Amino acid sequence: MSPVSPESSHVPSDRGLSRVFAGTRARAVVLVTVVAALLVLPPIGQRVIATGGYNGDDEARSALLARDVIDRGVLFDVHYRWESPFRDKPPLYPWLIAAFSLPGGRVTETTARAPVALATIGVALFVFLLGEQLFSRRAGIWAALITVTSYDVFANSQLVLPDMLVVCFATMAGWAFWRATSHPPARSALPLFYVAVALSVYAKGPLGLVPFLTAAAWISTEYGVGQVVSRLWNLPGAALFAGITLTWVGPFLALGARSWFQNSVWGDWLTWYFGVPRSGPELLYTVMIGFLPWTALAPLVMADALRAWKTPAVRFALFWFTVPLVVLMASASFKPRYSLSAYPGAALLVGWWADAHGTARTRADRVIGCLALIGFLVLAASLNIPQWWHPRVRVYLAGLSWELAPVVLGLGAIGGTLFWGLRRGRPALLVHGAVLATAVTLGYGIWPYTMRYNELWNFKQFAGAVDRHARGAEAAVFKYQSDEWMSLDFYLARPPLAIETVADLRAFLRRPDRPVVVIDARDWRTVRPGLAPDIRALEERRIGRQKLLIVSAGG
Repeated sequence: MSPVSPESSHVPSDRGLSRVFAGTRARAVVLVTVVAALLVLPPIGQRVIATGGYNGDDEARSALLARDVIDRGVLFDVHYRWESPFRDKPPLYPWLIAAFSLPGGRVTETTARAPVALATIGVALFVFLLGEQLFSRRAGIWAALITVTSYDVFANSQLVLPDMLVVCFATMAGWAFWRATSHPPARSALPLFYVAVALSVYAKGPLGLVPFLTAAAWISTEYGVGQVVSRLWNLPGAALFAGITLTWVGPFLALGARSWFQNSVWGDWLTWYFGVPRSGPELLYTVMIGFLPWTALAPLVMADALRAWKTPAVRFALFWFTVPLVVLMASASFKPRYSLSAYPGAALLVGWWADAHGTARTRADRVIGCLALIGFLVLAASLNIPQWWHPRVRVYLAGLSWELAPVVLGLGAIGGTLFWGLRRGRPALLVHGAVLATAVTLGYGIWPYTMRYNELWNFKQFAGAVDRHARGAEAAVFKYQSDEWMSLDFYLARPPLAIETVADLRAFLRRPDRPVVVIDARDWRTVRPGLAPDIRALEERRIGRQKLLIVSAGG
């Protein structure tokens, strides 16, 4: 590929933390790593693996697949309660969980989240490296710190889901691709790009291919559409991509090619990503909320970035932000965590803008600063008015006025820092102050949230009650209208059976060893008249917004 000079290779002098750490790349890496680690590592083992929020049973499923890898010593023919073998997603994430769990012999909340937390640190590091290549070392540092203090990035660093691994490898791919455009181009960079994309696909599936589209979009604007294939093609890289991908596609095909194509490739992948687009408004709202507090700078950043469209590095960062959003907008389905792939590009743009235009002190800067201050003060005040919030959020705010005081102060500090930094044209104050205030706010706020979450979704305690009532007998779940409750599988002493029909439920409860069944209270009212008179509810628990019953025969 022909060389492209980055917009700026200098390291601008500035007072504050950037000047101390921008002297060498090693110091910058230490800064980014320490900040990211201090933010994302402490809470990883504190929250139960539960079915709360938008993620359904996805978190528990990843942990169960990893446990099956350990228990049965398999890599591809992994099972969980309702699907055998599971081939809807590539197996990299369950393998990583299993690897972290092997020393202790079992999957825990900590080992299940460790790969995601480390991937979050990896995202910050690759954003720094890419930002340094694109713009300057200071812009790279700022972009990395902005990434890890974005609300959605921090929130997803605590989930048992593979999406952060996708973002980590995708950002690695972006860094490798840009190295291939540098002067002189790094010979191994383009093959490394293919390897990173292959690992991104290995983490989840087709969404990992987005870096190819982003690179193609940039090449088409830099050299013309006709140059895309010739400049992106690399035979060693393609061979590495194929080899890595075949290590999981081959075994999946061996387990049943027809069923895999019907159920996973077509049923889960193609129909999920292709169809009637429905996610535009929800996606834009998610990105606006998920990139807070840095969303407040979006009007200034995007205006200057579009004016700098002809600058190759700025245009690449724009594509790294917008192409994932376009792909998601065109998809038939959407979950909020899918927007993670856009945040590194957005952070690169903010880091570039602060470095190149942060001293402008324009009227627009002052207006945005005032709006940011007002917005964050209103947000801080609203935490003490739970009725303003959606019921899913309200349950985490009720009765926590004093516990949320540091969060209220932190939100006010974020608004004040954005206001003063924009008004005085001091980008270092703006970035460092907002990073520090956001890190303290998120780092503290995760603890009261986790305590309330564990109260609301206490599957661990509920599983203990099920085991106690079973007294060594079999346990089952009846999934008629209700969720699948895979979190219960994770915490039970042994996996439960799955019962789907009333006839099977009736037969199971007639067994002489008096097994127990977990059933939703709504389903219990429906099926109770068709059961024997001695079948009764032994205990009732509220899990989230559901009431779950433990039922059995006799005393």
